[in-house]
Amino acid sequence: HMLVYASRQSGAPAYNATSVVLLTELIKLVMALTLYRLNDGNCSLLFRQISGSKQLLLRYLIPAQLYCVYNNLVYLNLEVFDPGTYNVLLQLRIVMTGVLYQMLFSRQLNRNQWRAILLIAAGCIVKESSKFSQGDRQMQANVFAWALLLVQMLCSVFAGVYNEHLLKGFSGSAGQPIVSTNLQNAYMYFNSALCNAAVLVYQGQLGAAVAPANLQTVFTPTILLVMAIMSTVGMVTGFFLKHLDSVLKAIASALEVVLTAALSWLFFDTPLNTRALVAVACVGGGVALYARPLIDTEVRYKPLRTTVAPSAESEA
Repeated sequence: HMLVYASRQSGAPAYNATSVVLLTELIKLVMALTLYRLNDGNCSLLFRQISGSKQLLLRYLIPAQLYCVYNNLVYLNLEVFDPGTYNVLLQLRIVMTGVLYQMLFSRQLNRNQWRAILLIAAGCIVKESSKFSQGDRQMQANVFAWALLLVQMLCSVFAGVYNEHLLKGFSGSAGQPIVSTNLQNAYMYFNSALCNAAVLVYQGQLGAAVAPANLQTVFTPTILLVMAIMSTVGMVTGFFLKHLDSVLKAIASALEVVLTAALSWLFFDTPLNTRALVAVACVGGGVALYARPLIDTEVRYKPLRTTVAPSAESEA
């Protein structure tokens, strides 16, 4: 996020953000297919599994569209918010993830987890509380920026939970075909690349995206590092959702808030005032509270086993 923020500043060379997202998805697609070839099977098995799971390939079009919107909004929102503020506010998706996770997977979060979610949400409100009293024109700009961030969070939540449902649902259970995590990741990245290409065509920017001026900027060290980091994070996310859950992933991502706030202050002179410190403390406290096991205070009594000594009459 800090690299993206630096690349979107007024003095930085301009580039087409959707083209960067498209190239990132293509890199992830190559990585997923390579991992499949190394760990799951040969090309013949790959084509057989694709032929037998075409319906699953089409299902991944839904989260791919959501991730397409999410990834493009990353670049747009980091033109408005500094990395520290952006990462703090983005943790509001934890609240949405917790509610949606309970609805779809019928698993209740415990008291500590809900308290952690509320504490993180409170930290986000504290971080932006100073903007509530600004003038009407500035407030309208703030509301528009918050709305875009809300859209990004909703896309993240629904895509993450739906992707988790697909990853865990097609593992050979309930009559579903067995599809490896690597192949399912490839399905996701293939559909995501198609969605971003469609966005470029719809906007009439496909020619500009492949123009030498744009490619010259895209293939600079900063943007290449952004694509490398985004590709690695995307690959890890698939395995994370396969073996853990969306809420734990969202809570774990809140840990970067503390480091991002400090680094943003160090490199971009972002104000680290009392509100920012309180917000970071709330988010950090929420993370610690979520990881704390729930102590069962209910007292349970075990029945005592009693033995009756034989009477004198029974001995006789």
